[in-house]
This record gives sequence, C-alpha cells and structure tokens, in this order.
Amino acid sequence: MLFNSYIFIFVFLPITLLGFYLIPKRQNQLLFLLIASIAFYCYWSTRLVFFLLFTVVLDFYIARAIFNSETKFKKRLLLIISICTNLTILGFFKYYNLFADSINSIAAFSGINHGLVPILNLVLPIGISFYTFQSMSYVIDVYRNTSDAHANLLSFAGYVTLFPHQISGPLVRHNKIIPQLENAETYKFQADNFWQGCYFFIFGLSKKILLADLLSLIVAPLVTNMALSSNLEAFLAMIGYTMQLYFDFSGYSDMAVGLGLMMNIKFPQNFNSPYKSTSITDFWRRWHISLSTWLRDYLYISLGGNRDGKFETYRNILLTMTIGGLWHGASWTFVVWGFFNGLMLIVERFFRNRNFVLIKNSGLRWAFTFGLVNIGWVFFRSPDFSTCFLWLKKIFLFNSKLTWDLVSLPERYKDRFFIALGAAIVIAFFSKNTWEIKFKPSITHALILGSLFALCLMYMGDESPFLYFQF
Repeated sequence: MLFNSYIFIFVFLPITLLGFYLIPKRQNQLLFLLIASIAFYCYWSTRLVFFLLFTVVLDFYIARAIFNSETKFKKRLLLIISICTNLTILGFFKYYNLFADSINSIAAFSGINHGLVPILNLVLPIGISFYTFQSMSYVIDVYRNTSDAHANLLSFAGYVTLFPHQISGPLVRHNKIIPQLENAETYKFQADNFWQGCYFFIFGLSKKILLADLLSLIVAPLVTNMALSSNLEAFLAMIGYTMQLYFDFSGYSDMAVGLGLMMNIKFPQNFNSPYKSTSITDFWRRWHISLSTWLRDYLYISLGGNRDGKFETYRNILLTMTIGGLWHGASWTFVVWGFFNGLMLIVERFFRNRNFVLIKNSGLRWAFTFGLVNIGWVFFRSPDFSTCFLWLKKIFLFNSKLTWDLVSLPERYKDRFFIALGAAIVIAFFSKNTWEIKFKPSITHALILGSLFALCLMYMGDESPFLYFQF
C-alpha cells in the first residue's frame, strides 16, 4: 500500500486515525495501531510478514536475555546470534542472487559450468533493510549498556512495525519512539500536531507526485536507452535523476513525519537541504540523516572509528561507506557508489587534518560538491556498469560523436519535465526545506494545503512506488 494511493489516503488512513483516537485505553489503542501496521504490511504480502514478526520476537527476547545475563561471554554470544540471524535472513533474500550471478559469471569466464550456482526466484520482503537495522540497533544498545531492555513486547512490536516508517524509514531509534508509544498523552488528539502532520504529509505528497514522478517520465526512458541519448540528454538525465531521487525520498520522509505527527509521534528530520552542501562531509550530514547516523553509531564506531590512528580511520570510513552502498541494493554499482563516497570523505579528511583548503571560494566549493554528488548518482541509478560508463562518457564528452538534440525525450512529457526540473532546482538550491518553513494554522495556509492536495489527486493515477522501496 503506497502513501500516494487512493486506498491509503481515503480508506486505510481515516480508519486507522479514527480507531487510534476513539478506542478507549492506551493499551488497546497501541494494540490497534500494531494490528493496523501489520495489516499495512500484509497488503504487500501475507506470507512475508512472518519475517517482520519473527525479527520483532527474536530481538525482543534476545535483548531481554542479554540484559539479564551476568557474564560477558553469554551477552556476546546472544548478540552474535541476533546479528547473524538478522543478517542471514537479509543477506539471503537481498544478496543471494547477486553473489550467485557473480560466481556463475566468474565460472563461465574461467571455462567452468555456467550454471554453477542456481539462481532463485526470490521475493524481497519489503522494508527488510529498514526494520532489520532498527531491530538490531536495539539489541546492540542493550549489549552496550546504553539502554535497558524494554519490558513490554507490545511497545517494541509497535516501534518496529509502525507503518509510517515501516517500509522506507526514517531509521528511528527505539529510545526515541517507544517512550512516546508508552506515553498516555500520545493517544489524545492534539490539533497542533495534527495540523503539522497534514502540512508535512501534503508537502511530501506534492514533492513525490508533482516533482519526482514528473521527472521520472523523462529520466527513466533516457537511462534505459542511453545508447541512443545525445550528450545533452545524458546531462539532463543526470540532473533530472539527481532531483527526482531527492524529492522522491525526502517526499516519503516528509509524509512519514506527517503521519507520525497525526498520531502525536515525532520522527527525526531525515533531509536538511543536502544539495546546498559545500563538501561531501557536509552532504552526508544532510542526506538520509537517519541512515548516516546509524552507520556511524553501529558500524563505523564498531569498526574502531577514529580511535586507532589515521590509516585505521580511513579504512573504517571506506568500509562503512562501501557497506552502506551495498545496503542500498543488490548490485555492484551500489558498492562502487558507496566506495566512491568513502574515497571523497577520506580525501576531504586528509586535507582538513592538514588545515589545507583546496577550494576557498564557497560558491566553487558548492559547485564542485554538487558535481561529485551527481557523478555518484550516475553509479547509483545505472542498472549495470556498461550503462554507467556510457552515461559518464556522454556527460564528460568522451564519446566519439557529440550530439546536442532532444529527440529521445518523449514529446508528451517534455513540457512537464522542464517545468518540474526548473521548480525542483529552485526549491533544492534556494528555498527553505519543509522543516525550516513555519507553517502555522490559518485560512490562507489551509487553502494552500487544500489546493496542493487537490492538484496531487489530479495527477495521482497509476501507482508509482517510492524509489527507496527497492532497498
């Protein structure tokens, strides 16, 4: 069930909100929210919901056992069981075919049997990357003694399965959400929070439908037919995808924040105008903030962080970003994208440690950073390396025949694409983001929200999944 679908907006959401507020007693309201969240997941698959519920039960009881254990050995053994079980399930569904295909390709190149490892027809449980990381972080926190074990399975299950962040985040922390789920004030209707929730939801919906989806109408065919695209079209595909990805994912995050606020549940900010960054380090403080901080707290620090010297610090940065790239999807292009970002972070850190400023002008630093981000997104978007390298050749004018026409752009979508691209650039570079705008209740603001919502409904046709659903 997509947030940008009629069944969600006009059926699921009203029923859930009415039940959440009208059912008596906090425990019953939380139970209803849990049932609604499970039903939300079951809309995708009634079979694969088992893995979500298994993760909840496994990590809840393992964390409790760690908390009650008296020996370090037993605590560590239980932590290993949790991590191995979670990563085995995630790895099998998400990466088995990637590694099987890679092994078969190496075997075929070496003259060995082509079908050495069977390719399986696997269906990836939706949201598995997000709910696995959220559940694991709780167990790790209990092991580190930075959190007590929560006594209530219902609250923990409500946290992991909570439908606004269930599929594509933000990656929220248990110590921020569970106290809210256990607070009686959460279950009382609060008009100010509901208004802010509507604001975030409608602005996020507008980002998705009026910008990201319109950009995808041109970007998708250009990338698919990159061999036929001109140099100008290759450049437009890069800029178009850069904007599409931002407004698609930040739009989802805003909608998730809005849905949470409608139920008095506050999620953290996930995007902070990332395309205004003046360095790659700055970019990763602004882009997908909940993932960046998760990777820092649970992977980078676990690898040693910056405690053991400069070389080890650089190694840990590179490993963290490369693994973060692999987390995004079962393709080696994601791994290279993560490795590329890791290298850029290392280079910046190297010069910063020597108090050397490579580019002093802030405008030039912004342009250089934005250019690097765009190059990274080419790897991120490309279905394979051949498409990626062809795309980059055309962007940097390395192809044998330079062309500047726009004949590959579908004529029926061309005008809408350029309008959406222009609006996206203005908003991304010059406008305040949704967290910076103070959208207080008023008749004027209500009319603006109503107009945007009506416009979204006009364009809301075929289902258009959010880009991060695949991760």
